[in-house]
Amino acid sequence: MNNLINNELKKQGYYHGKSKFSPDVILRFKKEFDIFFEEKRERFNRRFTNSSDYSANHDINRWNMLIPSNSFMLSSSFYATDEIFNTLKDIFDGDFSLVFFSSDISSPGSAFQTIHQDGNDFSIALNVPLVNSNEINGATHVFPCTHLEDGEMFSCKSNNFSDAEIIERVKNLSPISLNVNVGDYTLRDLRLIHRGTPNNTNEHRPYLSSIFMPSEKDSAPEFKVIEYGLSVFQDFKNRAFPIGRTDLIDFANTFGRVVISLSFSDRIKYPIPISISNQLNQNALYCLRFSKFEDEKLNSRINRNKSTSEYLLSEIEKAKIDFEKLIG
Repeated sequence: MNNLINNELKKQGYYHGKSKFSPDVILRFKKEFDIFFEEKRERFNRRFTNSSDYSANHDINRWNMLIPSNSFMLSSSFYATDEIFNTLKDIFDGDFSLVFFSSDISSPGSAFQTIHQDGNDFSIALNVPLVNSNEINGATHVFPCTHLEDGEMFSCKSNNFSDAEIIERVKNLSPISLNVNVGDYTLRDLRLIHRGTPNNTNEHRPYLSSIFMPSEKDSAPEFKVIEYGLSVFQDFKNRAFPIGRTDLIDFANTFGRVVISLSFSDRIKYPIPISISNQLNQNALYCLRFSKFEDEKLNSRINRNKSTSEYLLSEIEKAKIDFEKLIG
C-alpha cells in the first residue's frame, strides 16, 4: 500500500487517501478547532482601529492559524499514522520533520487564488478536512505532475520557476478539483502548482495543515536564538498592523516563516506540555523532535549548536535592516 501511495505522490504530486480517519475523531477536532479559530479572529481584529478593512490574515477571506500545543489535535498523532509516516520516510531523501502544525481556512467570500506553488523547495503538506470540501465551498484546484520539470523523473531538488513561468506552464492545462470528505486526507508536494477556489457558502472551510520539510537529523539553532527571532517577528507585526501597511505585514509574516523553517519547528514559543508529549506515538515524537518540550529528556535529543545558531542570527539581523528600509 505504501508503495502505491508513494508512486502516486511522486508521479502526480499529490495523493488522496479516502476514509482514513474516524468521523468521531474529526468531529472532536472540529469542536476544538472552532474554539481556537474564534479566539484567533478576535485577537486579529483587536489589532485594527477599523477591523472591517481586514477580512483575514492570509489573502482575501483566507486564514492561516497555528494549532496550539495543548490540543487533542496534536496529542492524537493523526499526522504520524504508520501509513502517512512510512510514506514520508520513503519519499524524503533523508531526515524530515513536522515544521508547521497549522490550518488553512477558506472563509465565505474568498475568491480564486492566483495560480502558484507554495515554494520552490521540496516539502510535503498533509491536509485533513474538518468539513466536506468541494467546488462550492473552496476545494483546492491542483495541476497534476507540475511539481517537476516536463519529462523529469522524481527528485527532491528545488526548482526555480518564477511566478510568470508558473502561470505559463499551466495555461493549456485543466485543473482537478481536489474534493475531499470528512475522514479523508491528502498529501501534496509543495512544488505542485495549484490554487484555492471561492467559498460560496456561509460557513468556513477549514483544513488541518501539517508541513513536513527536510531536516538535519539532530542539529538545530539554540532556543535563545530562535526565541530572539520570534521576538523580532512579533516586533515587526506590532509595528506593521496598527498602520495597516500590507507590504510590512507580508514582510513580517514571511520573516516569521523563515525563522520557523530554519528552526525546523513552530513549537518553540509555547512548549509542548508533558501531558501532551506523554500521549504521542514514536512516529510523532520523531516528527516533532525539534519542538521545545516541557520534558527535558525530549529536548536533549537535539544538538543545538553554534553554526546553525549563527546562520539563523545572521538572517534575523538582515531582516531587521530590510524592515527598517521598507518602513522608511
